Amino acid sequence: MSDKTAVVTGATSGIGEVCVHALAEAGYRLILPCRNRDKGVALKQSLAAQHAGADVQLLDCDMAQLASVRDCARQIAEAHDSIDLLINNAGLAPLSLQLTADDIELGFAVNHLSHFVLTRHLLPALQSGAGARIVHTSSEAAWQGDVGFMDDINYDHRRFRFFKAYGNSKLANMLFSNRLARELDPAQVTSNAFHPGRVATGIWPDSKWYEKMLIVPLKKFYLISPEQGARPMIKLALDEDMACVTGKFYWELRDKSPVRQSQDPALQDKLWDISSELAQDFLPA
Repeated sequence: MSDKTAVVTGATSGIGEVCVHALAEAGYRLILPCRNRDKGVALKQSLAAQHAGADVQLLDCDMAQLASVRDCARQIAEAHDSIDLLINNAGLAPLSLQLTADDIELGFAVNHLSHFVLTRHLLPALQSGAGARIVHTSSEAAWQGDVGFMDDINYDHRRFRFFKAYGNSKLANMLFSNRLARELDPAQVTSNAFHPGRVATGIWPDSKWYEKMLIVPLKKFYLISPEQGARPMIKLALDEDMACVTGKFYWELRDKSPVRQSQDPALQDKLWDISSELAQDFLPA
């Protein structure tokens, strides 16, 4: 067993669940922020049954509420002086415009801003040693994003189109990952992002009849399994060849140039500033 500690969001299903099993097998101490406590308990039991001596801590955390993310991050930071791995994986794709209690568009809030808050709180612990890693789950949808979204986060002046909005949040993941890679010493902390492939998970709601007609057939005939989709996440988290490698984007298991706009330092800084303003009441002092 190793003495390494990993924090993983979105661990109770999909590629996140597959990855935490791989981390448990590698001996990592697991800290899992969870919104659904029942799913968290079931995952903890599964990890304990399959991996002897698995060390798993569940923390209540609703990624759609920045106060909840802040409180969870503070708990982690106060209890752990050193963190070796942070996987920013939780995500969703709302099919209609919804605002959180913090008055922020739901997809952007969960997919990017919550992870921005979590990462900012955990950076000192990540930087405390050498060889820490941050891994961001992005998507091919980022190529459909438009950096103009940063001037209208809540779609007050533009029509909300669900796939475009999802792409914008995934572009934000790339911008954030690349900004961290630019600023952090890769000998201390690396930051990389990936597209898992088109994975059959619960990220796309299917509660309405017309959504079921589209999404259920896709899941059956077109999408890959969570086990396949988790491969790049596991590679970026555990592969020894990825030590000190930063600022990369993996399309499944292939190293690929990220969206051109995500490589622009000015746009990275703009997102950082906007995120800092939106989350100012929830960031570390």
